[in-house]
Amino acid sequence: MSQTRERWMLASGDPLERWCAAASRLVLAARLNKFFPDPFGVADTLRLMAPSLRGGIYDGLVLDRASGLPRLKDVVAVHADRANAPDFLREAAGRAGRAATPRFAAKLAYYRELTRVELPPLHRLDIKLRRVFPDRKAASFEVVFDRFDAAEDLWVRYTLLLEQSDASWGGGSLLSRSGDYTEQTAAFRALMEKYAQDDSEITFLLLGKHPGLKVEEVVRGRLGPFWSPICPAPDGWFPDDARDCYVLHCPLDRASLGMEADQDMDPFSTLYKDYLSADSRPLVEEVAERLGYRVHKERKFATTPQAAPLLRTRLAQAKTVNVVYTA
Repeated sequence: MSQTRERWMLASGDPLERWCAAASRLVLAARLNKFFPDPFGVADTLRLMAPSLRGGIYDGLVLDRASGLPRLKDVVAVHADRANAPDFLREAAGRAGRAATPRFAAKLAYYRELTRVELPPLHRLDIKLRRVFPDRKAASFEVVFDRFDAAEDLWVRYTLLLEQSDASWGGGSLLSRSGDYTEQTAAFRALMEKYAQDDSEITFLLLGKHPGLKVEEVVRGRLGPFWSPICPAPDGWFPDDARDCYVLHCPLDRASLGMEADQDMDPFSTLYKDYLSADSRPLVEEVAERLGYRVHKERKFATTPQAAPLLRTRLAQAKTVNVVYTA
């Protein structure tokens, strides 16, 4: 384990092997609902970074000190290897009977393991028709936007409920519909890329200003940060002996028309309006009242048994209600 630049940490050997095993196990132990990124794809990606699977091919793994997770370059490498695995194995079959170098043998075993998994796309935007309102000449849609956040180095999913003037009546500048089928436009993809960069309230505010578009709900679910002996927790959140301490954060924030009041149950975050100056806050509160949404924030955790007692103690001190799974 060694340092690279200030933001990054290069992990290798046994520490990385334990990190990969704990990270993949805790992603699956977190009991994630549909508002989070696909846990199976994330867990497989993390598991495939272990030295026991790709030792001799990659020299360790670079972790982001802030998120405790891999940088985008290393995540993309796993996906690229998965895409190339079938071709590599076909070429390798043609070398049957030849002596294999240690590196080639290691690569062959790694690529065989890759073909046993299906990794969901790192970047995906899906649209589904929910309902058509002929009386209002409108239609409602569910939007799911998955991506790996390169700024924070963690996995994120946005789920939106939107309503717009329907294409069948001359609307549909962002989402086109034919029967039960929906097609996203380049303009809508550009909007999502531009506005789905921060918490759900900011996305709600930005999209809510777009003409002909009514936002009902925006939910953002993230996987990370991930505390570990390599990228440890802030002071006071790990015991003195942190050798087997791993904690995965699973924060969820929601801006919705379906809630009566704001609620913040995330000890590591605050409501957007609380960040604002005394001059700016009334302006945002006025827009929130006009749009009619409220904000809910929560965070659950998946942790190893060694980290669980102190984590629960600190959460109790924060006076927030949080679910903690141990695995």
